[in-house]
Amino acid sequence: MRMESVSFFEFQKRFGNEENCRRQLRLMRWPGGYRCPRCGCRKHSYHSTRGLYQCRDCRYQASLTAGTVFHRTRVPLTKWFAMIYLMSSFKSGVSIMGMQRLLDIKTYQTAWLMSQKIRKAMADRDACYKLGGLIEMDDAFIGPTKPGHPGRGAKGKTKFIVAVESEGKKAGFAKMRVVNSVSGNEIRGMASSSFEDKTTVLTDGWHGYRPLAQDGWDHIYEVVSEEKKAIKVLPWVHTLIANIKGNLRGVHHGVTPKYLSRYLDEFCYRFNRRYWPDQIFLRLINACINTSSVSRADLTA
Repeated sequence: MRMESVSFFEFQKRFGNEENCRRQLRLMRWPGGYRCPRCGCRKHSYHSTRGLYQCRDCRYQASLTAGTVFHRTRVPLTKWFAMIYLMSSFKSGVSIMGMQRLLDIKTYQTAWLMSQKIRKAMADRDACYKLGGLIEMDDAFIGPTKPGHPGRGAKGKTKFIVAVESEGKKAGFAKMRVVNSVSGNEIRGMASSSFEDKTTVLTDGWHGYRPLAQDGWDHIYEVVSEEKKAIKVLPWVHTLIANIKGNLRGVHHGVTPKYLSRYLDEFCYRFNRRYWPDQIFLRLINACINTSSVSRADLTA
């Protein structure tokens, strides 16, 4: 489906009431009209009091939001759409507490759960893509500032790996993954799930990256002993690391290790669509429709 641009004022005009939001969901979920998810029949009736579509053949009943991020929500779709618009539009992201107040959501816990479901949709969508061409790859650490060993020797910090396509004067798509350790197995695992075949990977001299060549990727590495040189060797990956750390500190005021991966997914989702800023809202609505529903228990497990 071709995604049209939606400016801020257009968003206000089009999605200021519940029926308009439902109409948009119907259009995007069933562009050819309702189709029964069980038997595929298009003939149906609609129970307006319960908000259910009933198939005339198999009598199966389904709601507009069933099986999506909005499944069984008690929050109006207008507030869901507004949160999706805010999370997709601001380059540095938005705070959950700020969204709770702005959108008049009753509790912080509800706003948090909504944002985590949206981040899941972002992650699921980007999982469909793999990086290719020339890829810069490095690892980073985030957490409370403590005295001790810097870099890979730091204790009490969460480790994550960053990979970004390098296209000369601009960057392509990016992926980030939280890892238990910056080991060869963790690095190979990310590469196998995130890189296309016949890809060139550029890293520093850390021994954990050496197994990449054994798995068929063209691995180029350069031993760097100073941060200034590392930035020159891997410019895009260091730019992303600096930006994500700034976002986590400045907007979210820190994130617990348990949920860090979802914030990394959110950052990458916006970064990967930075050339289509006016389309990102509808793209994210589409991702929320095509992602399986998830419960609070699943998100907090």
